[in-house]
Amino acid sequence: MVMPRESMRDLLERSRLAIRWGGILGLLCHPIYYVVWTYVLPQPYDNLFLRLSAAVICIPLIFQARWPRRFNNYLLIYWHCCLIYVLPFVCTFLAIRNSFSTMWMMTEVMMLFIMALCIDNPLLLMACIGIGILSGSLAAVVSSPAPIVLSAANQSDLAVLPVVVLCSMAFSYAISKGRIFVERNRALQALAGSIAHEMRNPLSQLKHVLDRVEDALPARTGSPASPALSQDGAALLYRHLAHGQLSIERGLRIIAMTLDEVSAKPIRSDYLTYLSAASTTRKALDEYGFSDQKERSKVRLVVLEDFTFKVDETVYLFTLFNLIKNALHHIAAHPQATLTLTVERQTVIVHDTGPGIAPEILPHLFEPFRTAGNSAGTGLGLAYCQRAMHAFGGTIGCRSEVGKFTQFTLQFPVVSESEVASHEQKILDHATPFFRGKNILVVDDDAGQRARTRRALSKVGADVSETADGETALSMLRQATPWDLVLMDINMPVLDGYTTTEKIRAGRQEPNWNVLIVAYTAEPSNVARVLARQAGMDGLISKSCGVVELVGTLQTIFENGKQHHSKQSFDGFAGKTILVADDDTYSGLVAKSYLERCGANVVEAEHGLAVLARLQEDDTIDAIVMDLNMPGMGGVETTALIRARTDAYAQVPIIALTSQSDMEAVQACLAAGMNEVMIKPVQVGSLYASLARQFAQQRTLHAPAKADLSQALASVTGKPATVMEGDLLDKKHLEELMALDLLDQSFLMGIEQIRVLTAQLTTCVTARDVQSAHGALHLLLGVSGNIGAKALHQFARQIYPRMVEGEWPSEADWLARICVLGDRSATALEMYFDSAKARRDHRDVLSDG
Repeated sequence: MVMPRESMRDLLERSRLAIRWGGILGLLCHPIYYVVWTYVLPQPYDNLFLRLSAAVICIPLIFQARWPRRFNNYLLIYWHCCLIYVLPFVCTFLAIRNSFSTMWMMTEVMMLFIMALCIDNPLLLMACIGIGILSGSLAAVVSSPAPIVLSAANQSDLAVLPVVVLCSMAFSYAISKGRIFVERNRALQALAGSIAHEMRNPLSQLKHVLDRVEDALPARTGSPASPALSQDGAALLYRHLAHGQLSIERGLRIIAMTLDEVSAKPIRSDYLTYLSAASTTRKALDEYGFSDQKERSKVRLVVLEDFTFKVDETVYLFTLFNLIKNALHHIAAHPQATLTLTVERQTVIVHDTGPGIAPEILPHLFEPFRTAGNSAGTGLGLAYCQRAMHAFGGTIGCRSEVGKFTQFTLQFPVVSESEVASHEQKILDHATPFFRGKNILVVDDDAGQRARTRRALSKVGADVSETADGETALSMLRQATPWDLVLMDINMPVLDGYTTTEKIRAGRQEPNWNVLIVAYTAEPSNVARVLARQAGMDGLISKSCGVVELVGTLQTIFENGKQHHSKQSFDGFAGKTILVADDDTYSGLVAKSYLERCGANVVEAEHGLAVLARLQEDDTIDAIVMDLNMPGMGGVETTALIRARTDAYAQVPIIALTSQSDMEAVQACLAAGMNEVMIKPVQVGSLYASLARQFAQQRTLHAPAKADLSQALASVTGKPATVMEGDLLDKKHLEELMALDLLDQSFLMGIEQIRVLTAQLTTCVTARDVQSAHGALHLLLGVSGNIGAKALHQFARQIYPRMVEGEWPSEADWLARICVLGDRSATALEMYFDSAKARRDHRDVLSDG
């Protein structure tokens, strides 16, 4: 049977390690055993030439990685020929010449099982064994000085060999099936990871777009700038927007769960906290993205007895989301079926009255890549649920009867009251210095809720005042007394929380117009959060939260500060239209943000052909900022075509952005007609100055000034190639981002992209896909530079040239270093982000004072 070329290639790649070690063992074992059987434990017969020849033909196997590529097609043939000669031929020849002694019969049996380990195709195994034994027997008979005579004992021993051959074939078949299963799981794992990586970025971008849409919408109560949009119409848009954002967040959560599971990422014990099982389960239902009200009506929550458990809230929500999703999928075809979540002592039960699960599937339900009746599923969800419950110290089990029900039971360990009380007291003691002396106003028409909130905040030393309506709250805030925070109920008679907040924010002459305002509501948080942000509130807290969660959330909001300030901007490029071309989403986003803050109108393109198309359809492009490496057509080729035009665009200023810092790349850019070359990460001041020079002088693009060349070369030589791991971040660049108010959602997306790309590199290396790894490293090079991850960017630049040539980096530990630097950089950037927000808010407080 002739194997297809692709299958032969796959078999070769899978066998390379076995081939190398087989060659090493063959080279060593035959000479060693010749010495042992000749001098240490002498046997009747051995053959030095036979042993040495078997050892010599194994040498090419050891160096198979250095074979010329054109000979790789013959490597598998050579490997199997070596196996035939080194094992069955040599062993059978020596066994016959030693008159089938017990030791040599044992060697023959061992040889058969070694062959089964090396060849996982039973038919090919039988062919190789047959050829080796027959040829070895013939050679032994021909070379023997005396006729070979089989005794009765020899015949008995030989009668066992066919059974051993059959056993080795069965063993080989089992190994092949096992390898297929493992490789299938690895392929599914890689596929799940790849899909998750590919989907996370567009979803993140879409969420960013929706956030910008939210910023652009008028106030909830309408505004003079948009008289055509009624209050009801605006409210409807907000609700659609909130549902869209919730759906995207849910998708990102599922992707995060998938990535965690395929990478077996551990659930960190330091993320576990004490929560109410009833409140957290209710939160899962509030945040789950039901397709419509009809689907929501099938689900109910029953709280028989609340209890406290110690979990990672996000992981627990993921777990319930997955169980709810599975249940809804299976009961969709059963109109009368329902889903009930029951909270009782130490357990959460998810019970549906759907079609049930077949008994033969139940034992395998929590195995990875196992699905039951869901062709669209990956089979990762329930495995994740089990891993999550084990991390919580609990268990998950399933009972089901076909046609009646399916019930998952989540069992949690008991958390003692003293443990919870100790934890709460520790949190409150830690928060007390922070809250002591803070003036907090609670606005709520529910007297009982006000009293509970006052008691909770008084425990941490806050000075709490209260009022029952928005009008009174407005009067209190208009007085000279400074307030630190307002905890505002959303639904109140006469003047609701949204309208009260808008009135507070509108009174800029009032002393407390800029006070922190937090929505306090029992409504589902997805819609309320959008409306609260649009009204000018700084956060949202559910009324169902406990004392510790209330205190912790308020402290976080205090530390993050005011979120409703407008962004800084200046109009140095007002009236200019600049085309930004970059295939790296984050790099393009950063450049766009820079330029828009300078007043420019920015249009975007992802590759050279798109740039040319933009120029063809648009006659208002004033400058082009273009990446050097883009798919299809890169920056150099695109610039050459633009300079060859006969219209006004032949002279348009072009600024090159590139991660390649070698002289050759810079000179190629300038030779093609680019005006200036900027090495990523691009400093906003440098980009502004570069474009300002071009707009002021409008130099000809075919003859860049010497100053430009020297500046470009200086920027290249000024970039160190070694990694300074002690200096993770580019503080100067980050301060520049902060000055332009660019430490925003796009900055957080860049941090997340670093994590995604490092994980994607790992997947590419596992699959030995150097082309995809080159693409991922190129994107990582851009985003790390633009976001200020200095050490990661420098090391990525150091290993990038070999990837450009289609080769793996020469550093043996390059992937591990990328992963470590990526994780450390992302963590450091998040810490810098939090610190920068605190500093900015402190300045705001001082300026407001």
